[in-house]
Amino acid sequence: MSSLLLLATEATSEGGGGNPGATIAVVILLIALAAFAVAYFIVGPGRRRGPKVRGDIPLAMRPYHSDEELETTGLERAMSWGVALAVFSALFVPLYWLVEPERIDHKIDEYYLRDVAFGRSLYGENCVTCHGPNAEGGSAPHPDPEVDAPWPAPRLDNIVARYEDNPELIPDIREFIEMTIAHGRPGTPMPAWGSAYNGPMNDQQIDAITNYILSIQTGELPEAQAFAGAQGEDLFGTHCARCHGADAEGYIGPQLINIFERYGATEGDEASIEEVREHIRFTILTGRNVPGHTPMPPFEGVLSDEAIEELIAYIESLQQTGGPAYGQIGGDPGDDDDAGDAQADTTDGSGDENEGDA
Repeated sequence: MSSLLLLATEATSEGGGGNPGATIAVVILLIALAAFAVAYFIVGPGRRRGPKVRGDIPLAMRPYHSDEELETTGLERAMSWGVALAVFSALFVPLYWLVEPERIDHKIDEYYLRDVAFGRSLYGENCVTCHGPNAEGGSAPHPDPEVDAPWPAPRLDNIVARYEDNPELIPDIREFIEMTIAHGRPGTPMPAWGSAYNGPMNDQQIDAITNYILSIQTGELPEAQAFAGAQGEDLFGTHCARCHGADAEGYIGPQLINIFERYGATEGDEASIEEVREHIRFTILTGRNVPGHTPMPPFEGVLSDEAIEELIAYIESLQQTGGPAYGQIGGDPGDDDDAGDAQADTTDGSGDENEGDA
């Protein structure tokens, strides 16, 4: 009965703006409930049967119905109520089954909108300074106090469009946003916000901000930056230096000064050199997402093909021989060459703009 009353209350509170079929079902159930109540008090157990002539006799000591009454009127009354309850159940269960999914969907939408509003409030308190009031992007102070140039903070209103065509890099965009907020971006102005990483936010707050970010997606992507005669050094300084270092010596991202040597290119062997070029080209286009490290975003659609080729040529011009056989940040991996090679394979890359999403 409580479920029926709940349905009736919600149908009334919605002001008749819901599904007409659901409203009709609720009305039918209310009529059935009213009829059941009337029958209970008129002909059923709720009917008063005269003065309490035995009111002074304890209930357990009062004489009960005779065998004749139990086998006639008593039995008929019990069977009648059994039929009535069966009919009521036959009406209530299917009608409730028809109404309940819509009620659940309505509640889900209600909770989602409430969560988005909460996320908008949290975003305004914690994220606007860097990412802008409308998630249009902005900037933050550089983590290196000796660098005056600000650190670009990316747009967040098109993060789905940027990654949806690259499921190998980011298989679950929602999980990616939540993890970025919770874990932050090491080495960038983006701090860890999750309580598990000593941040100020719990899972519910992070989930609310994620819902808000996903609710404002525009799906718009800027046109790829044309080559327009830009030099590779300029492109590297604009898109790569903040992560890989001004001289490709490595900062947040790996060092690139001997990436050709690390990947097996041999001087004079054009086939091996072209193979490394293709690896760098693929990394720039698709990005890298290494767990525990700041992701490298994909530059497909950001840089034109001509700009990417000029960037690869510039990286090739920086190459030295005899450098370290590893690319990750943090020093020599030690004597375990296999581990070092594996780590180099997963961290080497180029063109990392380090878009600190979320």
